[in-house]
Amino acid sequence: MIFNRALLLLFFIISVCLFTLSNHAFGSEKLIPFSLDNPVGPQFSAAQKIAQANAGKGIIPLVMKAYNAGAASVRIPPGNYRFGQEIYGPDGPIFPLEFKDLNRPDGKPLTIDGSGVTLWFALADDQLPTAHFALGIKNCSNIVFKNFTLDRATRGNIEGKITRIDSENNRIEIRISKGIAMPTSYSGGLEQRIIPFKSDGSFIAPLYTLQAGGLHMKYKSVTPGTEPGRCWVEMLDDSLLKKNQDPDWIKSYGAGGTLAVGDGLALVYAGAISISVVNSRKISMDGINDYITKSCPSETGGYGAHLWKNCYFGPRPGTNQWQGGEGFMCNATRHGSTFDNVTIKNTTDDAMNIHGYWGYIKSIEGSQVTFQKSYYFPPDGIIPGDNILFYDRDTAKPLGGAQIIAVNDKTLSLDKPASSFANGIAVLPEHECAGWVIQNCNWTDIYQRLLIQSGPGIVRNCSFTRLGHGISLESVFFTDNEGGIAHDILIQGNKFTNVDPQPHSSSISMYMVTYKAPTVNLFDKISVHGNTFTNPGEAAIAFDHVTNGTITSNIINNALRYTVVADPSVAGTKQPVMLFNCNGISLSGNTLNDPGNYTSINPLTHSRLLNLGKGCSNIRLDGKNIAER
Repeated sequence: MIFNRALLLLFFIISVCLFTLSNHAFGSEKLIPFSLDNPVGPQFSAAQKIAQANAGKGIIPLVMKAYNAGAASVRIPPGNYRFGQEIYGPDGPIFPLEFKDLNRPDGKPLTIDGSGVTLWFALADDQLPTAHFALGIKNCSNIVFKNFTLDRATRGNIEGKITRIDSENNRIEIRISKGIAMPTSYSGGLEQRIIPFKSDGSFIAPLYTLQAGGLHMKYKSVTPGTEPGRCWVEMLDDSLLKKNQDPDWIKSYGAGGTLAVGDGLALVYAGAISISVVNSRKISMDGINDYITKSCPSETGGYGAHLWKNCYFGPRPGTNQWQGGEGFMCNATRHGSTFDNVTIKNTTDDAMNIHGYWGYIKSIEGSQVTFQKSYYFPPDGIIPGDNILFYDRDTAKPLGGAQIIAVNDKTLSLDKPASSFANGIAVLPEHECAGWVIQNCNWTDIYQRLLIQSGPGIVRNCSFTRLGHGISLESVFFTDNEGGIAHDILIQGNKFTNVDPQPHSSSISMYMVTYKAPTVNLFDKISVHGNTFTNPGEAAIAFDHVTNGTITSNIINNALRYTVVADPSVAGTKQPVMLFNCNGISLSGNTLNDPGNYTSINPLTHSRLLNLGKGCSNIRLDGKNIAER
């Protein structure tokens, strides 16, 4: 009996050890910190790739069988499935894996379970702006995609560890990471830029200051290096390497704002749309992992109201890959999506764009308005009864609105004469993703920003760390591919750490540009409440052209340090909350922690917190009226 108990105990101990080792082996990717010396990720033989491609052909028939049978769910067998790239038909790209016209009545979703499934896409390593497509979801409703992983057969990018910095010749040598094939042609287009990061994978966010003008982060050429497997990256101009040697810059940022041998460099090259949800309704993405290099999920048109939950967009953990899946494009859906517990890491562009489109008038005849030729406007899905609003293109003054009674390509028939809209720019309020929610998300090492051009919307209980730019409410009247006006926005309970840490920048900002100069405030009902800001570049919050806003119960830590140290000429002149061209703003209960004493008392507001710029009226600070300016 004692012997049997001893055997049982030994068996239990061995079982626990094997279980622990097994879990460690299968979960080891999550335990390995980032390193450019890590392995490249899964590799497959030619025979395995053929088998995976054959297996991929069975996914759509399996799903259609369940759909046609009215099943509540279908399980894709775990494994690796391989696909080619898009082909083009008369209506645009046909995705290598495409779900189309799957529509379930409300309350009866179809769940497609991809637990243990990786979808591999063999996309060509073409340079941007050429982009490829992976997973397509078109004209579908009430479909749940659960626990899929997406990856790319080739890396389609250039990145590696810095081995030399040659400031005299304006170039940087890198050792190409394992698994990357060196492209041989470079277009010199706008996308041809570098992303600098430290050896631990953290983005050098302060160097985003060189993005101004779109030129100073661009690379000119890539040529062979001093040894096989290395290459020289020649910059288009010398701004980066000059900044890297600036004494004030180094004093302000130290190693966290400069490049050194051993750090990393990623070169933007290829791109893809990883998941495209087109003209669809209430699609759920639950537990999706996207590792495809510079791959952007996209929602376009239709009812919208999609859900993205427990998703990861970034490099494959445990590998030497820095670039991975990245930011979202939310394009002109009728209802905004919810993003809940979505991780985005290591982007080379915006973390997310939420917007509609501008409509540029070509001609007006009676009640008919014909718009200039554009791929984006009018978007698909416009129906009679939709509203259209017009703003003066020079001043942003509202010109009024109308209802649409008929749609004929680029010509919209309205329910009233349109002559008063002649100098206007149009927006479609039902096609701007209204009602979106971003919550419980973790966005880290982001090149640019969260760009908001619609409302209502909520950003709450999120963590933002090392973003080159921050949350930006922007309306630029002459951008063809995106537009709209942010309003009714709540930004609440978030943590901002080193967000927009470049000098003279703010973690939350507004930006409005018309053809001449705006004379009205279109950003309306903006509330920033209960957030914590640590190490903003200059201001934590900058309101511009806002009416009826609140800034309450925020904690601001170590504001202005980066700006004052990098630019000593501004010492003693700055505060961490700035208002310009604002009316009806109330500030209360905010806490400023300034251990370096970088802030100063503003002579107009008598506060270390608030800087009041031109064009402001009806401003209240902790219950007291502030003089107009």
